[in-house]
Amino acid sequence: MEGIATREFLAQRPLYSQDTNELQQYVELAVDWEAMHGLLFRAPATETATWQQTALVPAPITLAPSPIPRSSFDLVVSLQPTLNTLFDRISRDHDFLVSTLQSLGTSDEFTTRVFQMYLKQRLEGAKKPCVIGIHRSDYLINAGAELQAKQVEFNTIAASFASLSAVVGDFHRYMLERTAYKHLLKAGRITREQIPPNESLTSIGDGIAAGFELYGQSEAVVVMVVQPGERNVYDQRFVEKRLWERHHIKTLRLTFAEIRDQCVVDENDRLL
Repeated sequence: MEGIATREFLAQRPLYSQDTNELQQYVELAVDWEAMHGLLFRAPATETATWQQTALVPAPITLAPSPIPRSSFDLVVSLQPTLNTLFDRISRDHDFLVSTLQSLGTSDEFTTRVFQMYLKQRLEGAKKPCVIGIHRSDYLINAGAELQAKQVEFNTIAASFASLSAVVGDFHRYMLERTAYKHLLKAGRITREQIPPNESLTSIGDGIAAGFELYGQSEAVVVMVVQPGERNVYDQRFVEKRLWERHHIKTLRLTFAEIRDQCVVDENDRLL
């Protein structure tokens, strides 16, 4: 990847105040804005305070956007369709998966169990006429002589924060227009054009709806598999809201244990 000179970028980037007294007014505004727009987590559960199971806390965010080279951002966005195709083809290449994953042995318990599930469903002849992939590709900016985006991981199972990340962009635009980051911004500048649109929420909701239509059963529902004690509920609820309000598709939230105890697979390989 072609990069931008690190020294040049650092000389132009915005610099923010580290004075907690100057930051406090922004923190108070941010917390209230988050509460008003669903940028929230559930509070950590404790054994002694059951009321905390319904308590909400603001999601951790930055008060202002973090600068990265535009060229790096544009590049990774343009690469995403190619990466989606690559991982889809890998998932369909049985010989490659076997040769790669069998060598793990028991060193990675989670991956080993997922691989065994894959082998079992393949042996049983489970049919998947269509597959919808929800992917999240993570990057860090490597600061060598040049700044370059380096891929950290590619998420295919738990691609979370699609909804909240889109809301964070709205928050940064609000803060810029509302405060111009006065007293917070010590050098450089931020413009609205530097905060790109984020369509991850709408694209994921509409993508699931497209898969629902291909499934061809209007009375079906979308099952969202969640973990017990999930704190990142509202990131998921935004997708559920999009599916219902835009496409009139119902969503059920179930853990793996609840699927095991409450559901069965019929003769057509459909979950009931």
